[in-house]
Amino acid sequence: MQVLIRGHETAVQPRWRDHIYDRLTKLDRFEERIVRIEFFLTTSHHHLKGIETCHITMKVPRKTVSVKKSADTMIEAIDAACKVVEREVHKLFKDIKERHRRAKETREVKQGLVTYITGGR
Repeated sequence: MQVLIRGHETAVQPRWRDHIYDRLTKLDRFEERIVRIEFFLTTSHHHLKGIETCHITMKVPRKTVSVKKSADTMIEAIDAACKVVEREVHKLFKDIKERHRRAKETREVKQGLVTYITGGR
């Protein structure tokens, strides 16, 4: 899995980078299936308190998942975006697992029907 962390109009602080890698440990089970995950960290430079934004783009085979979350602090934005990505990854690979299971059952049924029809003649 390739991990890219970029800051847009802000420097990526080491504590943000460490926090991202801590959150990625929850995706270790799917590390071989995830091709690339990119984090774009943005800070608003408004004269009032700005909003921090974390935009995550994750590439898996045949699909791209994109999540954008904003919060008062960057750590909160990273947490919110990572929660959504974790949920999406679990849902995606659960669907793939069930699809493979259904395909296997269909093949077994078709093989049984072919055997039954040829055996009955």
